[in-house]
Amino acid sequence: MIKIEVCANSVQDCIVAQSEGADRIELISAGYLGGLTPTITVLDMALEKGVEIPIMTMVRPRGGGFCYTEIEKEQMYREAKELLEHGAKGIVFGFLTEDRKIDWEETTKMIELCKSYEAESVFHRAFDCSNEPEYNIQHLIELGCTRVLTSGLGTNVEKGADLLKLLQEKFGDKIEILAGAGISTENIKSIIKNTGVTQVHGTFKKYGVDQTTTGMDVSYRYTDKGDYEVVNPIELAKAVNIVRNINKKEECND
Repeated sequence: MIKIEVCANSVQDCIVAQSEGADRIELISAGYLGGLTPTITVLDMALEKGVEIPIMTMVRPRGGGFCYTEIEKEQMYREAKELLEHGAKGIVFGFLTEDRKIDWEETTKMIELCKSYEAESVFHRAFDCSNEPEYNIQHLIELGCTRVLTSGLGTNVEKGADLLKLLQEKFGDKIEILAGAGISTENIKSIIKNTGVTQVHGTFKKYGVDQTTTGMDVSYRYTDKGDYEVVNPIELAKAVNIVRNINKKEECND
């Protein structure tokens, strides 16, 4: 069965994700930076508002890359532990060394922390910044990592489709392959068909408007598309409907 994971930036995004039929949430902050650690308050409120689908929480202390200082690593483990204690069902993370290899020492520690809480461990798209995908995924399997969020090392899932297909075929029975980066209602069906992945990750976003974003000579706008990002319930509903139809066809074929 195909699953849809929604990238959520807020409590409201979490509520929309559940109400429109998503299977899982990745909760972040600062989506425009590629995602940073969300606050405990946002996680607490989402759960208090009745969000019951699993919430994975990003642990990332800053924008940029994924090679962290000792203080940043200490912060990440502390944040991960606090998020897990507050009800996160998994941690989304990635550690790289300066030469773009996966930092296996830190990765092992984070996976073991997740296991100690009986939670899922998700290695995010830092995976796409290292050029040894098969070696990396084999080692992640050996460590007991739950899932890899990847575009197949491409700018987006369409450009990385060939590698996504290879990874799914070779390793999909040992680790979950979550295809993400550029998933939309226009390509979700073809990506699933062409790669064989059983999980997709998308923002399904639209841009909100806040009249106070700009002043006479001041602007806090980071894109001309709008002032801030939110999950678009219409686009998400379309994506969920597409996936449900695929699942129904699979059930009929079985």
